[in-house]
Amino acid sequence: MITALILIPVVGVALFIFACCKTDWKAIDKQNRQFYVDGYHLYYDRKILRQKEVEQLKSKSE
Repeated sequence: MITALILIPVVGVALFIFACCKTDWKAIDKQNRQFYVDGYHLYYDRKILRQKEVEQLKSKSE
């Protein structure tokens, strides 16, 4: 029983480290740069981005 309590976290940490090593962080960063503008996601934050764009257009026209 005690062995299982020790073994489960050790295996979990080993799997986490393995997953981190196998992850292609450059590809993830490249994909994120396609979908994020100034920290806002192009799809999920489109209302905020549209509002900022309208504010910029208003400030340019003044």
